[in-house]
Amino acid sequence: MLERVDWSKLDDAQKIDYLRAYQLVFIREKTPDPDLKKLVGKRLDAWYPAKSREVNAELCKLITYLEVPGGVTKTLALIAKAPTQEEQIEYALALRSVKTGWTMKEHEEYLNWFHKAGGFRGGNSFHGFLRNIRNDAIKSLSADEKVALKTEIANVPKVVETKFAFKQRPFVKKYTVDELVPIVEKGLTKRDFDKGRNLFGEAKCFACHRFNNEGGGMGPDLTIVSGRFGARDLLESIVEPSKVISDQYAAVVVEKTDGKQVVGRIVNLAGDGIIINTDMLDPNKLTNVNRNQIESMGTSKISMMPEGLIDTLSRDEILDLVAYLYSRGDRKHMMFR
Repeated sequence: MLERVDWSKLDDAQKIDYLRAYQLVFIREKTPDPDLKKLVGKRLDAWYPAKSREVNAELCKLITYLEVPGGVTKTLALIAKAPTQEEQIEYALALRSVKTGWTMKEHEEYLNWFHKAGGFRGGNSFHGFLRNIRNDAIKSLSADEKVALKTEIANVPKVVETKFAFKQRPFVKKYTVDELVPIVEKGLTKRDFDKGRNLFGEAKCFACHRFNNEGGGMGPDLTIVSGRFGARDLLESIVEPSKVISDQYAAVVVEKTDGKQVVGRIVNLAGDGIIINTDMLDPNKLTNVNRNQIESMGTSKISMMPEGLIDTLSRDEILDLVAYLYSRGDRKHMMFR
């Protein structure tokens, strides 16, 4: 029955439902027929990877469960280009139980990814969860693979201070708000959702901001920005971040009795100690200040959000980024049709 469905005629929501129907088939089959697994795997492989992250998440579960030839290579490529830690973890989780289809280089690449994940951020049990994924992956290795990978296995990842590494992009031009407003107001049609999402990562936005349940938490959640900002206000907040600074996210300027100055956001108060984050792109760049050593403290007139974040983007890329921000994470929005 499922084989009769024309994939090309389904929208993303229908594709997800369709893939979950396949998942139910295999959940209910305690011992799936090998020929069926091979047949379905070949069918799904033609669609993997898909354009949509949400569809890829469901495809990945099936591709890895069925151990489709080439599935490991495609999934590692998705991890490498995923703009958020959430998406990377999703694919890494699916790969942990795959026993076939690996090259030794791919095993090394996968195990080395966990060192990168040591810099990811989450709750108290977050890094324990990542350790469990890695342990499951090691259990899936054959005896010979464990011998060949003994160095990588012994090199246990450590939780490290988060230091964001961004794709280096060439400077395009210094944009102005007046230049961009008419371009944005007339250009938010036929945009590309996935390019916008990737640019949100490349422009360093995910480092500080949450959007559609992804990203950091140092800055405000931007998911509902479309309900609060028109084009000019949104562009001013990006191009001229110091023009209007929210009291909630304003930095403080601390003048110490020794003549030194500390500028940043207060992230913790404890007794006589004040902990200040001095770099929004590095949440672990913290400075401890003793209250008794403060000469004066006031609000900074300079935003902690850096200027020039979109000066490496083309006009079309800016339009894709703004459309993504206005979409609230909905790839079906009319801007992308």
